Amino acid sequence: MPELSVPGMSRHTGTLTPSDGLLVQDVGVPASIPAIVEPSVLRWARESIDLTPVAASRKIGVPDDRVAAWESGEEVPTIAQLRKAADVYKRSLAVFFLAAPPAGFDTLRDFRRHEGATAGPWSQGLHEDYRRAHVQRDLALELYELEDAEPPSGWQISPLPSPDDALASAARQRLLAGAPLPLPGGSGTAYEHLNTWVAALETAGVMVLAASGGRVPTSEMRAFSLYFDVLPVIVVNGADATRGRLFSLLHEYAHLLLHTGGLCDTVTDAGATSPDRRLEARCNAIAAAILMPQAAVLAQPEVQARVNARASWTYSSLAAAAAPFGVSTEAFLRRLVDLGRVDPGFYSARREEYLARYEDEEAKSQGGGDWYRNTARDLGKGYVRLVSDAYRRRIIDSYTAATYLNVKVGQISRLAQAAALRNAV
Repeated sequence: MPELSVPGMSRHTGTLTPSDGLLVQDVGVPASIPAIVEPSVLRWARESIDLTPVAASRKIGVPDDRVAAWESGEEVPTIAQLRKAADVYKRSLAVFFLAAPPAGFDTLRDFRRHEGATAGPWSQGLHEDYRRAHVQRDLALELYELEDAEPPSGWQISPLPSPDDALASAARQRLLAGAPLPLPGGSGTAYEHLNTWVAALETAGVMVLAASGGRVPTSEMRAFSLYFDVLPVIVVNGADATRGRLFSLLHEYAHLLLHTGGLCDTVTDAGATSPDRRLEARCNAIAAAILMPQAAVLAQPEVQARVNARASWTYSSLAAAAAPFGVSTEAFLRRLVDLGRVDPGFYSARREEYLARYEDEEAKSQGGGDWYRNTARDLGKGYVRLVSDAYRRRIIDSYTAATYLNVKVGQISRLAQAAALRNAV
């Protein structure tokens, strides 16, 4: 298996350090299990995917009390049992031989909860997608190193313009100037709008992934981002509505511009009082201004016709005005409030109704389950193109490419086709 580097592991030697949170390559695993298997590491691995000891025992295929006995130090697992545990916990076997649980890898700033609320445990799916985002980024960096190339850095803006409307304008100009696809305008579908902005971010040096297979509910995660100076990552929820993914995508980009990252819900919170909630509201506003520039919104015929009739908006008129921007009617209505063209009371009274209609329409328009398209979306089309292009040019061999993509060798070609720029995400 090819060497994969992760935080805390030397890129060339595969050396595992106590700060390491994930190791894909099994290095230094002894043939027999010594007494140095640390029970607290076993407990950490189980708790990281939110399994009880009994549930873990059943998934591993041992008696119900066996995992608890391992974690108390009363019993020691065999190598075969550890291999099964590694599979169940979605960890490398080598992780179990750390001297202590890794520190810091499974931490992500949580912007979702209001002030005073307590953070809940992550689901197994969210843990897996979070770790996958880190691993895919490391694999991408490996490919850039093999090519002796630097990842693009066009996503960065320094110094940041002020106020935020100027920041949003600069960000929009920066992304679209280098975008490989033009904005589709009013005739484009929601998928085409999303595809354009994803391609723009990937070209600028941001990895864009999706939560795999919709296994993470949108009630838990709309999107999250990992801030790095080089090759930051945005993960949207593949189970989310297309227009919802688009807004979440730009919300997370706003976080990256502000050198922050975390787990977000992108829900407008007019009464935000905590620093985290104020930051979320700010990122919402920046995302809205990037997607819906003030001049373009105010130039819309539907908007101009209601200068003196602010409460005359219907769902169909909002949908028509929102279409050229690829956003939902609710997001467009909120933008009108921010621009002083709709009263906040009208927005509050109609928001739930418009959200319900929008979600119903999105549910009816969702496409079928094309495996290649969905896999390209989840892995990130830019990432698939990076790997498949390196394979095509023989920078890496077929086994390495298949491993990086977690597919069979025979599937690489069709997956690369699904990841083509103009194919919808």
